[in-house]
Amino acid sequence: MDTSMTRKIGRRALVIGVLNHIVPLVTGMITIFALSSSFFQEGVSPLSPHIEVITIARTSFPVISFLLKDLGLLNSELGRLALSSALISDLFGLTITATGVLVVIGARNTVERAIEDAVLLIVFISVVICVIRPLMIWVVKRTPEGRPVKDLYILLIVLAVLLSGIFSDWLEQTVLIGPLIFGLAVPEGPPLGSTLVDKLDPFASGFLLPIFVSLMSLRTNIFAINPSSSYTFANIVLICVASISKILACLLPMLYCKMPFNDAAAISLIMSTRGVVDLATYSFLRDTKIINQASFAFMVLATVFTAIFVQIMVRWLYDPSRKYAGYQRRNLMNSNNKLSILVCIHNQDNTAAILRLLEKSNPTRDFPIVANVLHLIELRGRASSVFISHQVQTKAISDVSYSENVILAFQGYERNNYGVVTIQAFTAISPRNLMHEDICTLALDVLASIIILPFHRKWAVDGSVEVEDHILRSLNSSVLERAPCSVGILVDRGQLRRSNSVRSSENVYSVAILFLGGNDDEEALTFAKRMAISGTISLTVIWLISKQDTDQVIDLDIIGDWKHSRSGWENVQYIEHHLNEATETALLVRSLVDDYDLIITGRRNNTHSPLTAGLEEWSEIPELGVIGDMLASKDLKTRASVLVIQQQQTAL
Repeated sequence: MDTSMTRKIGRRALVIGVLNHIVPLVTGMITIFALSSSFFQEGVSPLSPHIEVITIARTSFPVISFLLKDLGLLNSELGRLALSSALISDLFGLTITATGVLVVIGARNTVERAIEDAVLLIVFISVVICVIRPLMIWVVKRTPEGRPVKDLYILLIVLAVLLSGIFSDWLEQTVLIGPLIFGLAVPEGPPLGSTLVDKLDPFASGFLLPIFVSLMSLRTNIFAINPSSSYTFANIVLICVASISKILACLLPMLYCKMPFNDAAAISLIMSTRGVVDLATYSFLRDTKIINQASFAFMVLATVFTAIFVQIMVRWLYDPSRKYAGYQRRNLMNSNNKLSILVCIHNQDNTAAILRLLEKSNPTRDFPIVANVLHLIELRGRASSVFISHQVQTKAISDVSYSENVILAFQGYERNNYGVVTIQAFTAISPRNLMHEDICTLALDVLASIIILPFHRKWAVDGSVEVEDHILRSLNSSVLERAPCSVGILVDRGQLRRSNSVRSSENVYSVAILFLGGNDDEEALTFAKRMAISGTISLTVIWLISKQDTDQVIDLDIIGDWKHSRSGWENVQYIEHHLNEATETALLVRSLVDDYDLIITGRRNNTHSPLTAGLEEWSEIPELGVIGDMLASKDLKTRASVLVIQQQQTAL
């Protein structure tokens, strides 16, 4: 849990977090008072209904975090609001629970014992903050960058967690309070948080958790519930009143803040969900005889129903991708002279390729570039995703310096192109399967005309494939489906030198655009034209025309405009190739690759041509299109990098 979130929580999250706990607590207590004759029966603990209300009012941060991860909303705007609210609600509930236990201790035993326990609890919290956390930060600083924390430190932390649980039980608090407070002191993220997750989570979530849930189902005796009993009726009323009031406590403030009803309803349901942390609490209460078997069965069934119902309803109510469908055309063909581009960096290897592409895009004072650089880091060892704007936030939210090397590289490029290039740097820390949300949301916010993504393959110096990241490939496909602007996938072979090239003696960067027709190819042609404006690169426009398609006039206007507008440009060549079939297309493409440093082509998604008919069946990477797939093939020993462009798909 990232406790630094509390310093950045807005008014909405604070209101939701507090009301989400107080309102069901108050309405539940009123319901207990109204139905007191049904609740307080022989054989039923007088604390049982009050404990039920307290558990219903509680919102568990880990439960909300895992739910949002399952729904794919962890780094969405709704997800961030829910996480902030859950953190406030959980800490608020923890304080109320600890205070309530102390009050009960004072009533059952003596006031002196309650005061003694309160002092010891405060001392424990102080030791965790002032001693334990500095020690763990010291461990982080002693760990070399990129290396895991030593096993000895992990062992000591696990022992300290067990001791904190024993200590909290000795204070007559719930056994979970000690480890929870201790866990809040652990620095989130790598190296310590991520190492703890890597070491403990497979055993805890993969082995212990399924056993625990199975045992909980076996211990739940639904036959302990007497359908005709007034106690059963009172329990049903109590659960319904507390749950509905919990939902309304979130829904009404959100509607007052002008949030759309579907979004407000979704976050209200998310904040009312329950999960495995609540089941652990019920088990503890049952074992200590605080609640009876019937109450235990009620709460377990309510938890199961809530978990299923909330997932279904939130998926139906909230679709995060709908915000990317805009009424404005955001692509290169409809952009003005200033190019707003979003480039994505996954690791240091991507930086050189992206910088090379920006340099060859040749920004000028008449045609400047605003490059928004998004460094994507996998979420490990922390529960909540993070988005950092390095323009707004000069100091990172923790002691870790995120994206420093990436930022320095692009700042150097900005200094070398002062007045024509503007760099804005961002860092997103999120699960890899959800990174497309950060990419598309930022592209929407900065009004980007195109997103540039690195390809999922990395080539070695000898031309062989060194790395093939299938998760990155899935990410690229998700961005192509949802992007609010055009998208380019950059296949980098820039570290390789061209061989046997007819142009190899020329000290000039050579670019080719393969044009067959369609929106994607027109977008690619627009990008190529922008690169050629300054005259510092050599550009060849290659139009592939089908001899079979005598009616191919769809792109004559744009090609005609291009042929006339390029007059006087000595750095531009225009070539037409008349072909019969797809086989000739493949042979031509293979014959061209060693003549150029960069080949640009359109993805041509759902666009059919006689020149590519049949090649789709052999396509290995459909997200690159037929031509892009051939150029990025592992079997093709080319030295040319490739840029595949898809025009904006989601505009209405």
